[in-house]
Amino acid sequence: MNRREMLQWLGLAGIAVVAGCSGRGTRQSEGTQKPLDTARAEHQKKVGNVVAVASQGSVREMVERALRPLGGMEKFVRPGDTVVLKPNAAWLRTPEQAANTNPEVVAAVIDLCQKAGAKRILIVEHTCDNPATVCFEMSGIRKVADAAGAVIVNANAEGMYRPVSIPGAKVLAQTQVVRDVLEADCFINLPVAKDHSATRVTLGLKNLMGVVWDRQTWHVQGLHECIGDFALAVKPHLTIIDATRILATKGPKGPGEVKHLNQVIAGVDPVAVDAFATTLFGLKPDDIGYIMHAHKLGVGEARLNRLNITRV
Repeated sequence: MNRREMLQWLGLAGIAVVAGCSGRGTRQSEGTQKPLDTARAEHQKKVGNVVAVASQGSVREMVERALRPLGGMEKFVRPGDTVVLKPNAAWLRTPEQAANTNPEVVAAVIDLCQKAGAKRILIVEHTCDNPATVCFEMSGIRKVADAAGAVIVNANAEGMYRPVSIPGAKVLAQTQVVRDVLEADCFINLPVAKDHSATRVTLGLKNLMGVVWDRQTWHVQGLHECIGDFALAVKPHLTIIDATRILATKGPKGPGEVKHLNQVIAGVDPVAVDAFATTLFGLKPDDIGYIMHAHKLGVGEARLNRLNITRV
């Protein structure tokens, strides 16, 4: 894409923020998330209440330090694994605008996965802005993926999805999920912490909307309830929140006020990680409906005094 075409897409981006976030159609065969092997499942339980918070140093150093209290990447990724990474790459925004996950965080995670022996690394996103190819380019994620040999998966076609039933859900009984996520040996969620006009903040649980086909109906059914329900069906094996710089106002896309917090937060309990991350915005877990809904469903722990918050 040349400079003129890029400018044309930037001009259109402000008009099409939500339009690209919907999709409906026929269903395929039923699917469920691939179960963990015994060793990894036991490790998940062992470090289940740990929320590691790294600050200071380079982005790479913070990512690596945040994983140490969790045993390091080798506890999650094994030789020969297919790993799926889910950053936020939904918007036609540059890294400095903080609407997408910092590409340096993505690059650090790719490198650590490769050193742990990953055979394939896929970066999956169902973008809101279009074209998706430009979202990946502008975010800087395409560049780091190409440099490391990771594969970008533009999940904007319904044939890439499988229906998943959600037993125990209050609102969302079934939805369609990207097949690669369901089949991954290791699924790592890489959200950016930021303001959001509909849910106050977007963190790890909400970032998972980017692996769902029809997200627009969630706003009708009840957004907080659908996000919490979905956590029953698809649970990342590891969540690493990018809080190196956060979009503090006018989220989810901005442009808005960007704050440089220089933090990386990691844990295996997606509710716990999100619960702690609310404090970055001067909030409490109780202030965010989807966090408390997931907590009440038994997905994870939202009470901060029950967590082992480890600063590294």
